[in-house]
Amino acid sequence: MAAKQLASSTLGSPSDTYFFTLAKTGQHFATIGSDDSLRLFDLPTVQLTNEVKGAHGGLACLTTSAEGTTFVTAGRDGRVRIWDPRTAVRLPTLELLEPKSAGISAVACAGNFIAAGTESTKEGLGDVSVLVYDTRSPALPMRSYAESHTDTITQLAWHPTQSNLLLSGSTDGLVSIFDANVQEEEDALMQVLNPRSAVHRAGFLTDDQVYTLSTDEQFSVYGLDKTGTAEEEPLPAHQFGDLRDKLDCMYVVNLAQELFLPGPVLAFGHNVNHTLSLVPLHPPEWGLGSRVDLPGAHGEEVVRGLLFVDPSTALTCGEDGHVRSWALSPSGDGQGDVLAAPGSKKAKRNAKKGAERFAPY
Repeated sequence: MAAKQLASSTLGSPSDTYFFTLAKTGQHFATIGSDDSLRLFDLPTVQLTNEVKGAHGGLACLTTSAEGTTFVTAGRDGRVRIWDPRTAVRLPTLELLEPKSAGISAVACAGNFIAAGTESTKEGLGDVSVLVYDTRSPALPMRSYAESHTDTITQLAWHPTQSNLLLSGSTDGLVSIFDANVQEEEDALMQVLNPRSAVHRAGFLTDDQVYTLSTDEQFSVYGLDKTGTAEEEPLPAHQFGDLRDKLDCMYVVNLAQELFLPGPVLAFGHNVNHTLSLVPLHPPEWGLGSRVDLPGAHGEEVVRGLLFVDPSTALTCGEDGHVRSWALSPSGDGQGDVLAAPGSKKAKRNAKKGAERFAPY
């Protein structure tokens, strides 16, 4: 099934700009670029509404705050900044500092807490930290875990229901699970997973499962040793192997998770074929669902970010310096949920609509 491109824009960026990722707060949308600018834009036109030039020195991270009203950015200048899109967005409403001025390479938000992971400066053990800040007392991080990783932190994620559990992934090939209620790192470290390759993406797939995606496109699902309340036998690990072979792709962008989606969705690209594709994963075995192609995608350039606006509309950004919006429904009108689980009422309804639409008589 093919999606339909609705709009595209460079957001006024220089021709050599890469866009890294996307985020949304309510009706506000944002992206960050290689020129260190934070850009806000609207839908459906994908037109620039505000720009913060030099938002950071080495702007690297963008996410949404836990309450969903502000944007959170971080960079290689060792700063985390919070921006309110409801204002003129000239200055951040809050700034957090990394105590050693180390570059920040990952952020994640939960409640009043912001986790930040740092870049490696190749100085050995203690060089890389996972920090936790309380925005109500922002002067210094309330937690600092500096002995569990030996290379740049690439991913951070809070558990969806147990707000004390924090996941970190690193280019050292390890994924760590911390109990952020515990100050001493040795006691806080609850579990270590070893995908055996640098971690590109990682997060909580369910309450008791973690996924990892390595830089060589190896996808794995692991069970948690502990739920945070009691000792339990973890669910068995699923090793899916190299997704490039299974999906006929050249790279995997990420695994998208939204409350309004029936399940997680893999996004993967093919530079030669100029496509980005989406495939839902269906529990409990995480089998692959029906594929949706975004033809043309970002040409031969790598797609760096995917954001679902709703079940039938998505945004992408990439190294071609464009943000594009897509209708994922068969009719191209943004109506209908093509990523509905097989056998669900939505899936049956969509199939019926498709049959009616394309019946010759």
